[in-house]
Order: sequence, then C-alpha cells, then structure tokens
Amino acid sequence: MKRTNFLFALVALVLFSGSASFVSADHHGEKKEFGPFQAVVFDKEIIQDVRVKGDDIFIKLQPDHRNDTLTMKNSMQAGGPYRKWFNGEVVFVAQENAGRAANTWTDRMQSSANYIDYYSDGKLFLRLKRK
Repeated sequence: MKRTNFLFALVALVLFSGSASFVSADHHGEKKEFGPFQAVVFDKEIIQDVRVKGDDIFIKLQPDHRNDTLTMKNSMQAGGPYRKWFNGEVVFVAQENAGRAANTWTDRMQSSANYIDYYSDGKLFLRLKRK
C-alpha cells in the first residue's frame, strides 16, 4: 500500500512539475516581432500592440493606461549605458502624457539604437531589441 501511494505521489509530482514549466515557458517564450524589432519585454497589462512603419514606432496602450506618464530610454547594447536623445537628455518624456484616446496608435518614436525601453509611471513595460 505504501509503495502505491509513493508511486502515485511521484507521478503526480512529475506531472505537476512538467505542466508548471510548460505554462511558464509558453507564457514567457512567446516572441513578438515588429518590423526590425523583437519585443524582449511586453507587458500585456499596459500595452496592446506595437506598429513599425519605416523609421517610426507607434504603440497602442491598454485603455486603463492611456493617461500614464511615459518615458523612454535607448541603448546600443543590452544592459549598456543609455544614449542621449536629440534633446540632450537620457530619459525622454512623452509629450502626450494625457488625453490619449482609447485604442489608438500614439507616442511616435524614432531611434537608431539597438534597444528601446518604454516605461509607464516608472515601470518597464516594453523593451524592443533590433534584430
């Protein structure tokens, strides 16, 4: 009887461990590509989608986050130092901090950097990596 319980517990543990890692891999392993970029970080609670048209990058925020303060940083290497934007600042504050319509493409961005980080009220929600 004890041997049967042990085998049942072992099988249950193996199945549970396998299904847990499958869910985790499926959730985090999804690759989103947008033109010449791949999303390394993509927080679906804050952002709906990204669109790249030529050199322009547009984002579509979730309706609950359309009035968030957005800031962006860009870098040539992963974890590398951030570059200055055209205005001489390392952190670029979006000009459309309020009044974005729901479900619309906003906050056009251009950068030749390999990495572009988007923050919503200080939280990283999107990191684009140039392919």
